[in-house]
Parts: sequence; structure tokens; C-alpha cells
Amino acid sequence: MGLGNLLASAGLAAILVMPVAAETPGEIADLFGRAAAIADPQLSPDGSKLAVECSPAAVRTICVFDLTGGSDAVVVPQIQDVRLVSHYWANNDTLILNVETFQTLQTGSGLRDYTFERAVAFNVGDQKPVMLLRDNRAWIDINNLAAIEPSKTDKALFSIVSTEEDGHNSERRGTKVAPKIVYNLMEVDLKTGRSKIKEKATQNVVDAVLTPEGDIVAEIRYRDRGSLGHEVEIVAGGKTIFERDRLDYNPISVWGLDSSRQNLLVFISEGDAYGLQRMSLGDGTLTPIDSRGGLVGPVIDPRMLDVVGFEYPDDLTVQVLEDPKLKDQVNAIAGAFPDASVTAESWSDDRTQSVIRIESPGKPADFYLFESASGALSPVGNVAPHLDGRVLGTVEPVSYAARDGMEIHGYLTLPPGKTRADGPFPMILLPHGGPETRDTLSFDWWAQAYAAAGYAVLQPNFRGSAGFGTDFRNAGYGEFGGKMVLDVIDGANWAVEQGVATEGNLCVAGASYGGYSALMVPLLQPGVVKCVIAVNAVTNPFAIAAEGGNDSFYANYIERYLGADRFTDAAQRRQITPSERAAEYKVPVMIIASEEDSTVPFDQSDGLRRAIGDATQLDFVRIEGEDHYLRSSRGRYDVLLNSLEFLSRNLPAD
Repeated sequence: MGLGNLLASAGLAAILVMPVAAETPGEIADLFGRAAAIADPQLSPDGSKLAVECSPAAVRTICVFDLTGGSDAVVVPQIQDVRLVSHYWANNDTLILNVETFQTLQTGSGLRDYTFERAVAFNVGDQKPVMLLRDNRAWIDINNLAAIEPSKTDKALFSIVSTEEDGHNSERRGTKVAPKIVYNLMEVDLKTGRSKIKEKATQNVVDAVLTPEGDIVAEIRYRDRGSLGHEVEIVAGGKTIFERDRLDYNPISVWGLDSSRQNLLVFISEGDAYGLQRMSLGDGTLTPIDSRGGLVGPVIDPRMLDVVGFEYPDDLTVQVLEDPKLKDQVNAIAGAFPDASVTAESWSDDRTQSVIRIESPGKPADFYLFESASGALSPVGNVAPHLDGRVLGTVEPVSYAARDGMEIHGYLTLPPGKTRADGPFPMILLPHGGPETRDTLSFDWWAQAYAAAGYAVLQPNFRGSAGFGTDFRNAGYGEFGGKMVLDVIDGANWAVEQGVATEGNLCVAGASYGGYSALMVPLLQPGVVKCVIAVNAVTNPFAIAAEGGNDSFYANYIERYLGADRFTDAAQRRQITPSERAAEYKVPVMIIASEEDSTVPFDQSDGLRRAIGDATQLDFVRIEGEDHYLRSSRGRYDVLLNSLEFLSRNLPAD
């Protein structure tokens, strides 16, 4: 079977869509709401198979293609009541699927929503899924691969972290501290799912870095000292190479071993060492790596768990590879695509084959198979083949001055075939979630859907966003419901001044923190927008912080953005809490909420629904079986269909 026919063999062939007349909200929602036709391509260790996320029946699953030409494609069957998160190869015939399931459980403080994670082995030959670690039901999240043990192809090592109450640990010098943390390294049989403990660490180890053979080379230890703060320590070779105490935030993220396997790659978020660093396993010496700071992430071999490089978002993704073979391959291909982002997505163990992702501004990404021996670059597929040949909205970087003079960067998407000279347009402000993330020039299904319906879309990277330096990020601290939202409003003012929009002819939409920002816009400055669309939105940020537990790293992260110490009474907290200001809404509001959202619980949206009551026109949409991240066709379709119909009533594009 040729590579060019991979998607067709799985029933995923695209039909070119060329609009000839105005499309209905349902037609636009169907086109732009489809889950990715291909994503996260993973080559098997020997390069003979390719496993990709696919959606042949509008539900995310895995399609496995035989690259040698001998077998038909295999579609991994749906596992009841779970969602696919990620996948990787354990050996040439066995995939590991990381999945999650949502449950509501009774706790001492009432009903709580939880997302539990599991790992499933799928043998491509017998096509039978096997739940791993099924003999460890007491543990909740058990999909954390630690090592693949190349000499034992039917085994893999997983790490499980649990807690143990200890009389000596629960009370010390009158200070209450957390239970002892125990790290268990489990050897798991990939055929049966059964496991046994290979190694156990009881010194409050929360994570470890291992060689592929299963030898621990570094331990990350953590202690919650209650009122004395948190302690973090890295131990390698029996000695401490990094140590911090009295913390209220996590100062370090350990990515794994670099290509030499003599150093850890770590990201430090404190002091002069802020940024990406190479940490010597011998003595902890730090060597800085120029990574532009801010929002940077590792490129990790999913089997060997080596860090082969890093990447960060600019207008498009910038990838910096340390593995010399992969680096040479990407550099050779990038020369043919000078205006695109070219990144390595997966590779065979011997690096003779790799899957390359090529993305141009505003366009769905393409994937190619590169064979280093011949230099052949063969197409694998496109993220949205059904949009091939369709004119999409043009996307351009923009910048404007906030009211206090700070420069705000963002992206403007215009309706297909239109330029600024065709304006003004009805406009949608679309602030991102996070809040410590950013928008880019990458294809955005949500923004493009609104553009297809005739709207201009402005995506501001307000202060507090990542990727623009630490000063810009830190400027968001204490401005969760203040200047971070005013930056969005100032984007509306800029668009009016530029002639892209007309005053008052805008709506605002967003998800997660972006939904919170959308809800705050008409509260901070009435008259700016005609309507609000809030998806899986934070409506009570103080309740979200409390969910993380007092003095937890997560709670402290939220509180840094909230500036919680600046609130001395309930009246001040109320000012940045939409659910407590519900009676003030004078514009139509649409709330869309995923029932199985454990990131921003459904109650956040439902609480605002109850609070608004009859104060304003309210549309409430409940999405069954969807989580926070809207990765399924069903979730995206529901968001687009309902919001487009809402917009057609409150901000017509005609």
C-alpha cells in the first residue's frame, strides 16, 4: 500500500469543499468542527508501521498503517467509557494507549469530579486491548511510562506514586505535614497487564529519571511542610544536586536525560537561572541553553524517553534539535519550505525514517515520511483534508498599545478573500485560555469557523501570556480580572480605530480562562460588546484556587495571577467574580459547558447559569461526554453550531 493512499485506506479520503453560496451555521460547524483527520503520528521502532490519531467515525481513535505494503490498515476499536489521550510504541507490534475516564465520586466534602488515567496495551497482530496494571486498582493515575526495557520486549516499567500515613510523619514539632510519598517502579507484562514491584522508594520521591534499561539515574523528591512551605530536591548518584525549601511554587521542571545521557534537561522558573538549563548529573552544575525563555517544551523520544531537543511557539512552532541525525534531516527539508514551520514528530530507533510536520501560517498542517537513505519525502496526510482547496481566512500578526502603554501582540483573521479595505466587519474578540499560554499563526478551527461565517476575529496575547518574556508574563500577576481583560478591550478599541470593526459591533468569546475574560469584558466596560460566549469558563476563580488545596503549587499559581493577597474583603473579591456579579449582565450571554470537565468543573458554568436567572437573555448549552479540551468532533461541532446561531441573532454577519 503506497503512502499516498494511507488515509483513503482507512475510509478518510477527503472531498474537496468549494463554497458556492452562503453556508448555514450547521454546514460551517460540520466543516470546521471535525476532529483532526490525522494527528500525533508515531513510527514503530523499526519503521515498519505508523500509528496516527484519526477520526474515521467522528470519534478520536488510532489508525495503524503498514508501511511495508503487506497489510491493510488497522483501526483500534473504541474502548467503552474512555477517551484517548496519547499513544506510543512499546515494541514493533504493541502500542500503549494512554486513556482517561471521568467519574463523580462521593467524598468527605461532597460529590467531586475526577478524571482517572489508565494505560492500555494494544497488539496490532491480535488486535486485543489489555488494560495495564489492572491488579493495582487502589491507584488512580497509572499511565506513567518510566522505561521500556529493550531487552524485554514483552515488558515495560511504569511508575506509580502513592501516599502512606506515618505516625512520625503526620506531626512534627507541632507542625502538621503531609503524608509520606512513596514511589513504586512497576514491571508490567504487556500481554496480561499484570504487574510486580521492581523497586520502591520511600523518601518522598514523586518522580524519577531512568535509562531505557530501567536504571534510576535521578530522583525528584518533594515534601509539603505545611506552614513551612514546600521542599523540592533532586538526588543523583546518592547525592543532592538541587535543593530548594520554603517554596510556594514549583521552581523546576525536570524533562529527562539529554542526548549524551550525562545531564538532565530542566526548566528553572526562579531567579538568575530562569530558563532552560543543562544540569550535570555529577554535581548539579547548570549550563544555560538559549531557548528564548517563557513557553518552551521538550521534544522527547516517547519510547526511550530521551530529550532530543526543545521547541517553543513564535508565530509558528520553532524546534531546536540536539539529536544530530534528526537535526540534519529537518534542516535539509526546511530549506525547501522557507516560510513554514518544519518539525520532527517521530522517528525510527535507528533514525533512518522520520515523520515531518510542515505548517504554514493559517493552514492545516501536513505530515510527510522522510527516508534518509534515499532522501524521499512522501505525503502521509493533512490535519483537515476536507478543507483542501477551500479559501480560508487570512491571518496576520498585529500589535497595539494598551491604555497604559504596554505593547500587546495578537492575530487578526479576516473573512476568506477579504482584506482590511473591505472592512469594517462584525468582529469576535477571542482571548485564549491558560492564561499562561499564547495564540500563534497556526490553523485555528474556532477562529477560522467564525471567519467563514463573515466575522473578523482578533486573538490578543494579553499581558500574562507566555512566550513574550518574563516581564510580560509577570505583568499579568495580580491582573487576572483587571489589566489582562482590559488588554482585550483595548484590542477592540484598536480594531475600531483601524477600521476593521465598528464601535459596539463586536462580541467576545473564549474558553477556560478565555471564557472568564469574555465574561469580564462587559462587566469592566459596558457597551464594548453586544454579546458574550463563554465555553468551559472560570466563573469563580477563588473557588478554582480552593479546589487545588491550601498552599498547593496549583493554588499558588492561580493566586499569583489573582493577586490574592491584594483582596482584603469579600467585596473586593466580588469585583473579579462573574458568578457574584451575574445581575449586572445587560447583554445576551451564551454559556457552553462540558459535563465531564475536571479542569474547570461543570459547576462553574452551572453556578453562573443559576446566578444569572432572568437578569439577561441566557443560552445554556450542556455538552455530554466531552471534557475541557474539546478534542472530539461532537464537542467542537456543538460549540460552533450553538455559538454561530447565537451570533446570527445578536451580531448578524450579513
